[in-house]
Amino acid sequence: MDIFNKFFTKFAYKFDKGYPDMNNEQDILLLESLLSKVLGEKFNLEEGKSEDRDEAKDILKKNLSLSDSDFKDSGLNFYVLVPNSQRMNTVDNIENIDTGTDKKFKYISTPTSFSSIGYFMYGQSKFGVKPIEKQGGKSAGLDNEDVFTSEINNLLQDGPKDVKITSGENTVNFNNVTQVVGTGLSTGDYSKSDANFYDGKKDLGGVSLKKDNAIYWESADVRFGPEVKNLLSAIIDGSLGDEISYVPLKDARGKEDPVIIRMYNKKDDKPIAGIIVDDLPEQDVKQVIFGSDEVPVIKRTFRPSDFKVEGDTIVVNASKIYEDLDDVEKDQALPVLNIRHDKTRRSSRGLRALLQTQNSILKDGNARGSNVKVSYNSFN
Repeated sequence: MDIFNKFFTKFAYKFDKGYPDMNNEQDILLLESLLSKVLGEKFNLEEGKSEDRDEAKDILKKNLSLSDSDFKDSGLNFYVLVPNSQRMNTVDNIENIDTGTDKKFKYISTPTSFSSIGYFMYGQSKFGVKPIEKQGGKSAGLDNEDVFTSEINNLLQDGPKDVKITSGENTVNFNNVTQVVGTGLSTGDYSKSDANFYDGKKDLGGVSLKKDNAIYWESADVRFGPEVKNLLSAIIDGSLGDEISYVPLKDARGKEDPVIIRMYNKKDDKPIAGIIVDDLPEQDVKQVIFGSDEVPVIKRTFRPSDFKVEGDTIVVNASKIYEDLDDVEKDQALPVLNIRHDKTRRSSRGLRALLQTQNSILKDGNARGSNVKVSYNSFN
């Protein structure tokens, strides 16, 4: 064990997550304090970062006409706060800023816990673009829905138009549209529509929207609650053998949780990250993708440039359009059940169900990492 492993093993219990979260200001301060004591001199992890942060803010203020109230700090990182409908447009504008320095605004589109649409780097400083309306509870995907609906409605201001959504391979059409309305968090009866089109007061149908980098179909604690319960029973009573067994969850000091378990392969003495099931009943698969309302799935992280008018038609550029299972299978995106650990799920002893895309959890049909693939019928 090297000196860094010894250091983090010794002080892991001091951090809420068992390790220092570098996006958490208190964790950074604690880590700096511990390292300063070990080294016998003042240690600063963020040296130079504050200068880049302040410089980035000054450039953004000048080019986007922002004020101090339009920023929210997160430690030495920060957020730019804009109306949700302008979020992706703001990303485009920031990418095009000439900073006048040897440092540029570099956009990383990978979603993280810091920002669901990616983030910018300016030197050592990191910042994201967040909706000003809902700082605490914005649900994943709703910002994409807002761009989709607001851009189409803006183009409808001078009168009804046909709407053509096209990926090049597939096309979805809505005729004589007067308005498109986002459905937000409404998912009653397992409906999947995120945006509905209207001709006057008549509902023309809807579409489900997925970002380009989306890997989750849905949180499946309700839909597959019975399956989680069956798997839990099979693990606890040992009917799946030592290959899929369990150990109690332990905290950083080795104390066992009386409720939460961790799936474990006792035969090979290895932890199991999740149980993967890719042979779900077809009727469930169809409803997961297209919903009880049987709407097409439009895949795209939308930007204003994806919407244009050609004659009397609004043309919307999409990356993929799923209209049947063949479309989804061709894209290696069929739903796969991932039953994995989540210590907040105490009613299911620390297990939760998610539905992910094939390509995010399987490789050549096999489970990635320390996940274990099992048949649906093996515990149901």
